[in-house]
Amino acid sequence: KVIGVIMIIWDDEALILSSINYSETSLILKIFTKKYGVQKGFVKGAKSKKKSSIFETGNLVKVSYKSRTDEMLGVFSVELIKASFLVYIDDVKKFSCIVSIINLIEFSLVENETELELYNVSKNLIERVFSFEEGWIEDYIKWEIFLLKKVGFGLELSRCILSNKKSNLRYISPKSGCAVNEQAGIPWKNKLLNLPNFLISNKKASNLDLNEGFKITSHFLTKFANSIDKTLPFTRTSFIDNIFINKK
Repeated sequence: KVIGVIMIIWDDEALILSSINYSETSLILKIFTKKYGVQKGFVKGAKSKKKSSIFETGNLVKVSYKSRTDEMLGVFSVELIKASFLVYIDDVKKFSCIVSIINLIEFSLVENETELELYNVSKNLIERVFSFEEGWIEDYIKWEIFLLKKVGFGLELSRCILSNKKSNLRYISPKSGCAVNEQAGIPWKNKLLNLPNFLISNKKASNLDLNEGFKITSHFLTKFANSIDKTLPFTRTSFIDNIFINKK
């Protein structure tokens, strides 16, 4: 809300994405808020011993924001709601997964655009990764597909683009991101991406299925990265390597 013509003030819940040093005592903080999307702000005295732990990547926080104009860098007042799960995880796969989620959010979203649904889905995924439930890697891949939709590279997996059939969906077109029926895709199958069943059903994924799922999201995330002239965060590659290299 705007008070008079001199101040912009709001309060929200947020996940901390990253921070950079501003001075010997202060930080510039980047956060993903529930109602206001990605925001950046100045935090006075953030590097004191009492406060420094509040600003760790992945922390869930309550934020109050003040600024004179939209163009100016505003000031954050931050209270910790829940410490980052990264502090408690000793599983390299889950640790690198949560880092990948946070880094991809920062990489993909522009500031000041509301992304309430993505905020909720991302927060829930982080909690699921930290839990002892199975299937969190499948959920992560589905989250990447959801992220692709939010940045304008959505996939159409409900019906075949060639035959309009909803059955026997076997491939994905690397150009359009649309599903292709097994029979319709025969002439082009060597040029198509394989569509693992877990992406269109509740079927449990094998390691091969997971690999195929990552091939799909890697392909389209790279297309998105190229469209904004950036390179995908290396932490995402590290996460995938940890899954397939460090098999238990």
